[in-house]
Amino acid sequence: MLEKIKNISVGAFQEKRFAIIGITLGDIPVYTVLIVDKKSNDLSIHTSFTTEDLEVIKDKVSTTTPILLHYYGKGVINKKVAATGDYLKDVLFNASVDDFYIYELHQKDQKFISIARKDALDIFFNIFREHKYLVLDYGIGPFVGVLFKNLSDKLSYISYDYELNFDENYLISCQRKETVSEEYTIGEETINNVQVPLFSTLLQYLYPSEDIDYTANFLARNKQENVLKKAFNTLAIAMVVFFLSALLISYLLQGYYNNKYVAYESQLYNLNDTYNQVKKLEEEKENKTRILQESGILSQHFLSFYMYQIVHSIPNSVGLDILKVNPVQKKIKDFNKIIFETSVIIINGTSDSSASINLWVKELKKENWVSKIEIIDFSKNRNKRSEFTLKILVK
Repeated sequence: MLEKIKNISVGAFQEKRFAIIGITLGDIPVYTVLIVDKKSNDLSIHTSFTTEDLEVIKDKVSTTTPILLHYYGKGVINKKVAATGDYLKDVLFNASVDDFYIYELHQKDQKFISIARKDALDIFFNIFREHKYLVLDYGIGPFVGVLFKNLSDKLSYISYDYELNFDENYLISCQRKETVSEEYTIGEETINNVQVPLFSTLLQYLYPSEDIDYTANFLARNKQENVLKKAFNTLAIAMVVFFLSALLISYLLQGYYNNKYVAYESQLYNLNDTYNQVKKLEEEKENKTRILQESGILSQHFLSFYMYQIVHSIPNSVGLDILKVNPVQKKIKDFNKIIFETSVIIINGTSDSSASINLWVKELKKENWVSKIEIIDFSKNRNKRSEFTLKILVK
C-alpha cells in the first residue's frame, strides 16, 4: 500500500479503480497497462501487464473502469528548455503549435517539455472511445514522473528511459539511458521505471500539480460523463439499498405485528372466556339470590324467629295444626319452577271459640314484624270446634 500518498493534498474523488495505459509509439504500438485501486487516500497496484494486442486490454480491462493514457516513443520529443522567449518556436521550427499536444513541466527558470503531433495521438483517443472506454486524462513523455518524487527519497530515478535528477524537490537535469531496467519499492508496492510515468499520470489526475501545464479541455465531456455515470451508479445502489432496507424493515415489522396480533388475539379470547364465565356466575348468583329471597332465608328474621314468636303467643284455647312460612303458590309438578310466596306465613289451627282467635290476632298485630293479618277461612267442625286459616304478611 502506498501510504506515503497520504502526505499529498487530496481532493474529493469517488472512483475506486483506474487503468493507466502506457502507449509506446512505433510501427507496432506496445501497451503497458497498470490497474490501480484507490481506497480512501491509499493507492495500491491491482495488476499490470504488457501487450501488443488491443483485444487483451478489452478482455482484462472493463469498460466501466475509467482510463488514463500515457504516450511515449516514436514521434514524442522530450527537451529541457529555458523558460524565456518563444521557446516553442525553436522546438517546433516552423510548424503550427495547434498541430501538437504539448506537455510542460515548469521548474524555476527552465522547462521540461514533451511534444507529439495531435494526429498521432488522436488515433488512440478515438480507438478507445470507439471501444466504449472513457479517457479521463493523459500524459506525454517522462517528465510527469517528477510527481513520483513525492513517494521517493531518492535524488535521481528513471522515468521510462530518462534519468531524472533533483535538487531538493526540483528537477534540474535529465539524461536518456539505453536499455535500462530498475525497480522501486514504495511501502508494499514495487514499481519499475516504465510504470513510473504511468503512475505519475494518475497522481496528476487525482492531485493536479501547478507545475504541469497541458491542454485537456477536449476530455472535459468524458470527465463530466464519468461523474454523471458515477452519480447514477451511486444513486442506483443507494436506491437498491433503500428498497432492500425498506423491505427488510417491512418484513420485520410484519413479523412483529403478526406476533402482537396473535398475542392480542389470545388475550381477547381469554378475556371473552373470562367474561362469559363471570356472566354465567352472575346469572347463577341472581338465580340463587332470587331462590333465597323467595324462600325467605334472606328476610330480616330467620324462620325460627317467626315460629318462636307465633308459638309463644298462642293462647291455651287455640291449637296449632299447620304453620307454613313462605308457602308455595301452587302445587309442585315435575320440571316446573317452584314459586314461593315470600314474606307470608300461613297458619291452620282450631279454637274453642272465635273470641280466642280474635284476641290472638289482635296480639299478633302488635308485633313490629307483622305487616298485616288476614283471616282466610273460619268454620266449625263436627266437634263444634272452630277451624281457622290465617295469613300473616311479614314486613
